[in-house]
Amino acid sequence: AVAALVAGVALAGGGGDQGPQASPGQVQTVAPNVVVVPEGERVPLPAFTGETFDGASVDLAALPKPLVLNFWASWCGPCRAEQEGLELASRKLAGRGVRLVGVNVRDDRGAATSYLEEFGVSYPSVFDRPAVLAARLGRFAPDFPPYTLVVDGGGRVAARVFGVLPGDDPEAQAELLAGVVARATAP
Repeated sequence: AVAALVAGVALAGGGGDQGPQASPGQVQTVAPNVVVVPEGERVPLPAFTGETFDGASVDLAALPKPLVLNFWASWCGPCRAEQEGLELASRKLAGRGVRLVGVNVRDDRGAATSYLEEFGVSYPSVFDRPAVLAARLGRFAPDFPPYTLVVDGGGRVAARVFGVLPGDDPEAQAELLAGVVARATAP
C-alpha cells in the first residue's frame, strides 16, 4: 500500500523539486555540505586570540583576509580524512594570499600535538579546548568537527563547509576548497 501511494505521488508530480531555488541573495549551495553565504547575510568574524601549539599567539582580527578556518580534533575520523587535502589547499591558497588556520576544539593538548606531527601540518593551529571561538560564532558555530569557514576580505564569514571536505582524494578536496574561497571572495 505504501509503495502504491509513493508511486502515485511520483506519477502525479507531487513532491517535485522542493529544495531552495537559487536566486540573488540566497545561500548558494556548492556541494551538499558546502554553502556560500550571500553578502547581506555575512557576519563579522568575532574577536578571538589563541595560542598555537608552538606557543605563539594568534589574533584572528590581525591576520590578513581572506582567511580559512578549519575546526578539528585529533579524535575526529573525518578530520583525519581531510587533513591531506587541507595541507594541499593551504599551499595552493598561500599563493593567492589566503591563509589557512586550524582551530583545535574539545581536545587534549598532547593528542592534538601528536596529530599535527603525524600529518606534518605546516599551517598554524590554535588550541581552543573549550571551543570559545565556536561559541562566539553564534549561528555560524560548528556543531562538531570538522567544520571549515571562509572569511572574506572584509572579515566576514562568507562560506561554510559542514563536515569533511567533499572529494574522492586530497587533490579534489584542495581544489574544491580553493574554488569555494574564490567564489566566496569574488568582488
